[in-house]
Amino acid sequence: MYVKDWQRLLCLVLALFVAISAQAASLETDFTDGLNRVARDIHVAARAADSSQKDAAVAALARESASLEAFQRLVATIETAAQVDKATEQIRLYGYRVASTAEKRAFEQGLQILESRIKYLAQTENPQLLGKIAPMQAIRKEVAANFARVDDKHLVDTSMLLARRTPGTSATKKRTASGLLGAHVVNGNTVFSVYSPEATEVKLHLFKKATDKKGSEFLMQKSKDGIWRYSIKGAIYGTYYGFTADGPKGPGYHFDPERLLSDPYAFANVDHDGKSIVVDHSFTWTNKSFKRPAAKDAIIYEMHIKDFSAHKSSGVTGEARGGYLGMLKGKDSGKVLGHLKELGVNVIELMPVHEFDNNFAGVVNHWGYMTSHFFAPECSFATGKAGEAVKELKTLIDGLHNEGFAVMLDVVFNHTAEGDHQGLPLNFKGFDNPGYYRLMDNRKYYWNGTGCGNEMNTASPMTAKMIIDCLKYWVKEYKVDGFRFDLGTIIDKKTMQRIIDELPDDILLTAEPWAADWKRNQWGKSDFRNTRLAKWNDDFREKIRAMINGNTERNDVMTVLAGSCFWWAAKPAESLNYLEAHDGYTLNDLYHGDKKKTRLAAVALLTGQGIPMIHAGQEFNRSKGGNHNSYDQDNNTNYIDWAVKEKNRDIFDLYKGLIALRTKYPNFRHAVALNNQHLDWIQPANHNGLGMFLKGEKNFLVLLNGDPNNWVNFKLPLGGTWQVVCDGEKVKDAGLYTAEGDYNVPPTTGVILKK
Repeated sequence: MYVKDWQRLLCLVLALFVAISAQAASLETDFTDGLNRVARDIHVAARAADSSQKDAAVAALARESASLEAFQRLVATIETAAQVDKATEQIRLYGYRVASTAEKRAFEQGLQILESRIKYLAQTENPQLLGKIAPMQAIRKEVAANFARVDDKHLVDTSMLLARRTPGTSATKKRTASGLLGAHVVNGNTVFSVYSPEATEVKLHLFKKATDKKGSEFLMQKSKDGIWRYSIKGAIYGTYYGFTADGPKGPGYHFDPERLLSDPYAFANVDHDGKSIVVDHSFTWTNKSFKRPAAKDAIIYEMHIKDFSAHKSSGVTGEARGGYLGMLKGKDSGKVLGHLKELGVNVIELMPVHEFDNNFAGVVNHWGYMTSHFFAPECSFATGKAGEAVKELKTLIDGLHNEGFAVMLDVVFNHTAEGDHQGLPLNFKGFDNPGYYRLMDNRKYYWNGTGCGNEMNTASPMTAKMIIDCLKYWVKEYKVDGFRFDLGTIIDKKTMQRIIDELPDDILLTAEPWAADWKRNQWGKSDFRNTRLAKWNDDFREKIRAMINGNTERNDVMTVLAGSCFWWAAKPAESLNYLEAHDGYTLNDLYHGDKKKTRLAAVALLTGQGIPMIHAGQEFNRSKGGNHNSYDQDNNTNYIDWAVKEKNRDIFDLYKGLIALRTKYPNFRHAVALNNQHLDWIQPANHNGLGMFLKGEKNFLVLLNGDPNNWVNFKLPLGGTWQVVCDGEKVKDAGLYTAEGDYNVPPTTGVILKK
């Protein structure tokens, strides 16, 4: 009897602990969400008040009042000292992340409401809570100092940007140096601006040649926003430049007045560690009306610029080989550009093209995931290092648009080539190390959830500004159609939401929903649900790979084939489905050359709901000799050998046919989560067999058999005759042959029928 009572008491205590923990977590989330709603409604009300629509203004003010009242009700639930501490920390963090005038007002009003609640509790219930008032005052001063670093004219409202971001137009009619940093020609003069809030002196250095050791130096002037500026008469395009900066010498700072730093906003740079270049942005675009595909219709092809034309089999010669211009060769040869046209994909995702360290820490860095300059195109892919990359990359994108391809960039905003505490300052470290990077308590060291030496402090207002500025720059100046965010969860949740909100609606967005260190994730797959951000779906990868190996978890396979909407996606286009990528083994190497398995992989990938991605060479069973991490192989391990395409023409023709089916028929690319109006499942006795009955104007059956040894029998629905359009090896939309009644699928095979 005593033991049972003790057990009941323990259960009650545990339940209470869980309830309190859940309440605390809920308070934390609701607190931030509440302030965000207040900020949103403050801004909408301000815009409405400036308009001539009186009714809209009244309604907006009512919403602002309602959101403030809702926040007051939330604060009124705070009762304990622990809850006060939690709320105080939340409002401090919110204040530090403020990036708009509306958010600034929301912070000030929220702080006042919380302060009033603490005073009330101290007077009526717990006098010791009076001691919590002093930290509130400290927060007010701390955040006010942050406001001083990024003043009102730089706190641009998110919704203002949304209102302005009509595709093909800029936020302002005239570029000004105070907006986008870097080197700009403004009204006939060249204006340089760089952010370094703690610096005591910054000098601009101009050079005639990239190799010059000394040049002309100019003392820059600092404004209260922490930006140093200097203006030179004339448009000095092609001039090389850099900066030196002096400042505090304590822990966390890397000021060195003797070290030449490049421009973090450089629009062209000489390699990763050379001088920056004043760029002439002018370019004549031949395709001014390219229409980007909707996310649900996208078929992404992931590729590396150099790999595509560096191999002698490409037929590309001279300076173009392995570069931007080489990508436009072979239009009629079935290689390089001609290959992409023949295959039928519609989105080309370029692995990193931002200027990067090609030999990081003494090791070849072929893939490019060691970015040094986010605004500058990689010069090793160009015919020269004097800014040629700017026009040559634009020429490539313009040429791909002319052939009907959208262009996505793989962007690496989670870390930089400056590395850990042993890395020398290139730019960011030398100007604002504690602002641009996440530092440990011992400020000599860096957080390293990327596994690459450092983490960018994306929650810092100016780092977030740099990221947003950069993405908008590539859309405006290079007409880029989308972005893939490497190790996306290192980017803080607020900045990622800003990216989703502020870029044009038709820009494609995908991300890896993980970090190298899982403890450093700022968000997860279930975040940004029902937005346009698609996440790389490792669930799809693992469940389909297992099925192909004969280890089918049928319920899980059904979930991922339907777009993962029962797990973390609200619609299929939030799931980027892949079975091979630059990371890891090729399918040929993974399955040891078993073509039956690579064919089944193709059928599953290109009939599943979501955005399919193909890695370059996957479509003709390419091998990398078993190398699962070829980041350091600037050689034939990574270069595309075009002779392999002809050797495995059967695999290529299968991919080509499947892509044509997917493109033609909407059954394979729904915009909404599927229900039984769209899809029925066929589940034969053999658990390695699974059928998808995709309903529509044309009905399709996708029959998958992952069993390596046994045929699987499927009973065909609807009765009558079906056309077999894919037998697992060949594809023909008009039909290879007919079937009715039952259909037996061979081992490790996927077939498609149409009615």
